[in-house]
This record gives sequence, C-alpha cells and structure tokens, in this order.
Amino acid sequence: ELNPEIEQELHEIKDNSQRARTLIIVFWTLIGATLVGLGTGYNELQLLWNVQAGKYVSEQEANISDMIQMTMGFVQAGIYIASMVVFLNWFRRAYGNLHRVGVNIKHYEKMAVWAWMIPFIWFYRPVQIMNEIWTKTQEKIKEFDETYEIQSGGIIIGLWWTIFIISNFIGRYIFKTLFKQESIGQMIESSQATMISDIIQIPEALLVILIVYRLSKMESKLAYEVEKSGGNIEYAK
Repeated sequence: ELNPEIEQELHEIKDNSQRARTLIIVFWTLIGATLVGLGTGYNELQLLWNVQAGKYVSEQEANISDMIQMTMGFVQAGIYIASMVVFLNWFRRAYGNLHRVGVNIKHYEKMAVWAWMIPFIWFYRPVQIMNEIWTKTQEKIKEFDETYEIQSGGIIIGLWWTIFIISNFIGRYIFKTLFKQESIGQMIESSQATMISDIIQIPEALLVILIVYRLSKMESKLAYEVEKSGGNIEYAK
C-alpha cells in the first residue's frame, strides 16, 4: 500500500521517453555527420599542406574542396543546433518531472534551460542539475520500490562535463581564428583546430547518449511506479 504522504504529493508526470528517443537519434546523426566532416576536413588540410610545401594544386580541386567543406560545415551546424534543441527539451522535462512528483528541487524547471545561457552560471549549474536529476529520480523510485538499487553516475556525468568544457573553449578559439585566415599557416591552424573539435565532439555525444539512455530507463521506472500508485502520466509530446 502506498505511503499516504507520497500519495498526497503526487500530481502527474509527463512522459519523457519520446523526447529521449528523438534525442538519441539526433545525437547519432550528429556523430555520423562529424565523422564525415573529419574526412572532408582532412582532405582540406592535405591540400593546404601541399600548397604550403609548394606542390601544385589546381584551382578546380581547391574550389571543390572548399565547397564540400563549406557544405559539411552548414550540415554539421544545423544538426548541432537541432541536438541542442532536443537536448534542452528533454533536460527541462526530466527536471520538471521531479517537481511534478513531489521532489524538492533546487531550482525552477526553467533553470534547466536558462542555466546554459547565463554567463558564468553555465560553467557549473547545468552539470549540477544533471546530477540532481540522476540522483533524485532514483531516490524517488526508492520511495516506491525499496528493492531498487541506486546507481552512481558521478563518473560518466563528470567525464561528459569535462569534455563539454574543453570542447566549448576550443570552439571559442576556432571562432576567433575564422577572422585570422590571412596566410596558409593560419588556415592550416584553423583547420587543425576544427578537426580537434570534431574529434572531441564524438565522445561528448556518445556520453550524452549513454547518460540519456540510462536516465530514460530510470524515468520509465518512475513513471511506472507513479501510475501504479494512482498517479497520472501525461503523454505529451
């Protein structure tokens, strides 16, 4: 029988499984596009090295390489923006669901979005919220099911955030180099930085997929316990 205190707290929980599935698909797509981008980026870098070494590179070959690289840049940027949107939609709902099932969370639900945009706060608040989602979702499950074993997520969340911070600073450096490509050497430096950024983005995306996959299983378990205990699941998009 459900603890009366828990029953009194229950309102509803919004299904987050579809957002998690969409997020995982988009991030796998991002990884695929990044791998293609690495291939085209290496080809561009090879041409630049040849020019620097004084080897002959035809104008047509250079133009085709530039066009391919520019196209892939737009594709990657578009998928990256889409990945941010689907991540924030999932992240906000996962955090808001804690409040909806009676968990005392440290911030308003909207902070799961705004934390990424506020100067200085973006450096630490999002990872705090991710840890809070991971821990408190499981603690709430434990209230319903005493046999549930809480899993630690500190290592994978910490590793994800470390890579994210490194990737962010490299991205800022790349943005600055875009306006300083006056020589072959500077173009090579910018291309190398872009490739390093792409390489780092792959494990970062894989960690997001892993974290969301595991959290989605926890959310499904919590939703099941809420429904079994008389609560309501809202199957919203």
